[in-house]
Amino acid sequence: MAESRERGSMDRTGAFRYRAEAGHRCGAFPRTRPRRGNGRRMRSTLSTTRRDFLRFAALSPAVAMLVAARAEARALFPDRAAATPAGGPSPGRPTPLEVRRGERLLVVAPHPDDETIAAGGLMQRVIERGGTALVVLVTAGDGFVDAVVREYRTGHPKPAQYIAYGERRVGESKAALRALDPEAIDLELLGFPDGGLDGLLRTHWERSNPSRSRTTGASDPPYDDEALAPNLPYDGTDLRRELGRIVRAARPSMVVLPDPLDTHPDHHAASVFTLLAVGDWHRDMPSSGHATTKLLSYLVHWPAWPPEWDRRAPSPEDARMPLWLPEGVVASGAPTTWLELDDAEIARKRTAMNHYVSQQAVSAAYLAAFVRRTEPFRRLGETEVKAAFARVPADDAKARVRTASR
Repeated sequence: MAESRERGSMDRTGAFRYRAEAGHRCGAFPRTRPRRGNGRRMRSTLSTTRRDFLRFAALSPAVAMLVAARAEARALFPDRAAATPAGGPSPGRPTPLEVRRGERLLVVAPHPDDETIAAGGLMQRVIERGGTALVVLVTAGDGFVDAVVREYRTGHPKPAQYIAYGERRVGESKAALRALDPEAIDLELLGFPDGGLDGLLRTHWERSNPSRSRTTGASDPPYDDEALAPNLPYDGTDLRRELGRIVRAARPSMVVLPDPLDTHPDHHAASVFTLLAVGDWHRDMPSSGHATTKLLSYLVHWPAWPPEWDRRAPSPEDARMPLWLPEGVVASGAPTTWLELDDAEIARKRTAMNHYVSQQAVSAAYLAAFVRRTEPFRRLGETEVKAAFARVPADDAKARVRTASR
């Protein structure tokens, strides 16, 4: 869930905290609940939020990312955009998610903790109804620079320290999944570069030009005892193939993946790679029964969302409130759905969240904001799969067409 870059790091709202070269001063999106000097909260208004958003727009590249995502949504879904008035509600109401008996659930998580944030309740429900659950960690979360600097109390952590941090985060995911169910949830680690997934789509697509992790220094997964394929190069083609292999083996009836509109580059890229893998499966195995596969996308990073993400002392009462997707995401027009959790499922999800000790140390309130009565999703379909295929480099797309025509 965390991602960092050379001169800054992605914070928990998806805002890029920009570090100036002189003084390393950071800026970010303003708090949605401004505080007075004495610590008391002020009542914020919509107009104030908009003014603050515009005031900070030039300071955060995440704003440009957000605007681009909205533009992409309008381009991909022109019929939906036309059916939704600007600033108005989404067409139709969200419908409850149906979890059938014997579901085969696949959860794709860019970083350790995203799986429980997004689907901690859904995994419990699937297992309770006799299904199976498999979690795939695309990265080990070893690129969270600020957290590693804080943990090791050094301004220049070594590659071995980033790797140790990744191992710790993977261990936290294992403990969290055991808290959800002691035996029934499987976990696989791919170990691709945290903070570098978007680069695999843009500049490191081929095996002849692999990426190198900016934090661990590795060009393939440095987790020999944990990674599913530790010798797999960091390139887009191999990540697509490995996810495709997992999809074919799991034959999921339900795939939970990051939302393509998520403002975090790793989450957006992981969404595209997952949609490519699912699309490859659909094309290559037309009679495999995948026509009924549900594609459910989840959101983690969006400005000033989820509600109460910045509270200093989250209240247990917050868990009784539902969590809905923000209007900017719903306005894309893709159908929305939600799973309502019972009290026992909420309690187990909260317990699981507590196992992410490294993340609790830096983002406790943010994690708590996802422990709610509902888990919201968007239902993706063929339109989004086709949009993912449009991101494939032209040479690779032509090669696959030639192969399919033989």
